[in-house]
Amino acid sequence: MSGITIALLLIYAVVFGGGSVLLILQSMRKKKTPSNGKKVNQAKNQDGFGSRLGFILSTVGLAVGVGAMWRFPMMCAQWGGGAFVLAFVVICVVIVIPAGWAEISFGRKFKKGPVGALNAVAGKTGKGLGYIMGGTSLGLFAYYPAIMAIILCYIFKSFGGIDYAQNAQAVYDATNDNRPIIYILVVAVILLVAFVSLRGIQKGIEKICKILLPLLFLILIAITIRICLIPGIAEGIEFYIKPDWAQLANPQMWAAAAGMALFAVGLGPACLLAYGRYVDDDMDIATDFITVNVVQLTICLISGFVVIPAVVAFGLDPFIGKGLLFVSLPTVFATIPGGSIFLILFFVALMFAGISSSLNQVEIPVQALMDEEGFGMSRKKAVLTCVIIAVLIAIPCVWNDAFFAVFDNVIGNIMYTFDAAALAIVLAWKVGAKTVREEWYLPTSAVKWGRPIDYMYKYVAVICLVYFTITAVISLF
Repeated sequence: MSGITIALLLIYAVVFGGGSVLLILQSMRKKKTPSNGKKVNQAKNQDGFGSRLGFILSTVGLAVGVGAMWRFPMMCAQWGGGAFVLAFVVICVVIVIPAGWAEISFGRKFKKGPVGALNAVAGKTGKGLGYIMGGTSLGLFAYYPAIMAIILCYIFKSFGGIDYAQNAQAVYDATNDNRPIIYILVVAVILLVAFVSLRGIQKGIEKICKILLPLLFLILIAITIRICLIPGIAEGIEFYIKPDWAQLANPQMWAAAAGMALFAVGLGPACLLAYGRYVDDDMDIATDFITVNVVQLTICLISGFVVIPAVVAFGLDPFIGKGLLFVSLPTVFATIPGGSIFLILFFVALMFAGISSSLNQVEIPVQALMDEEGFGMSRKKAVLTCVIIAVLIAIPCVWNDAFFAVFDNVIGNIMYTFDAAALAIVLAWKVGAKTVREEWYLPTSAVKWGRPIDYMYKYVAVICLVYFTITAVISLF
């Protein structure tokens, strides 16, 4: 392993790992109580996050799902390793941070879901956009469990002692072709997520994420340590983190990094707005969302260390997408001592990540149905409605791979970027980037962010998001 690779490895560990720990510890500090001695009112429904840490972990949980844990390392390898990481960080600072601040504070300002909040600032057009965002998230909630169902199958099979080293591809094909079992597990996952959602934010989503996210982090650390002990792993680590600086001149690499950044922090169909609704009026949104950014980036980088170095060290193809998760990685773990245990832990970690993401995916359409400006449903009726629709949409997603691929592209790429761009236009231009900064999140911010944030949001972020939307639509043809 070259000196520059070792230096970069140490920088990653100190900056991202150490930064995550320090920021999380800072978030655990007790908030100041308002002068009247009472907690700031959350909203009319009296639900909300019980602590800053709960908000941070829940927000990280919505972002760090199955997709982020295996998609990030694949894209990183494809687009120049360290160069992709640099582009990812730059985009998280220039685009994601100002857009994230605006979206979370938007939810806090109006204490409503996407329909009610957008109706308040953009009338009927905003109300329609809110329903579109709810539909996008409901679509994600419908097909996302299909991947989680396969992960569950692999967890069960791994306990059964299957020899992945000999027939990993055959095991995957047999699992994927067992549609009835997959669908039953999909329904089970949907019902599990719905049960947690019924308990609300503090007793449901926050409580689960406080348990799952630390466990996920510890499991990934343990697996990373074991992977680094594999003979010949240095070559794989160098392949993963050594920068290919020529890629920085490639606009497609920047577009790919931007898409990954949006997905990784939940900038899309009102994901952050949905949680912002339950944030205390005195919470420092700016600092806490920076913490979310650092933590999610750390988990993405750790996921890369779990996957890429081992795959390269064993001479496997790091660019085979979905197969890397269910074919190549089991092959790697099957050939190292104690690998079966770490393989189970990895799939359990993926399952944790999937559940935490699904909790946010269902929360957005639930809020859209609960908003008084919309259907005004109770949480129980809204959750039941979302479950019925998701279970029905899941049928073609499970039984037709072609439909799944198209649905994934339309919902996960086109609608995701469209929603992010549309919301940014409304907030940065109609409401005003300056108004959002000075009146919505700056009063409770420990750092008094200046006017450059307005320019970053109004011009750089909006233009880039519109460009990514157009690019996603063109990809259909």
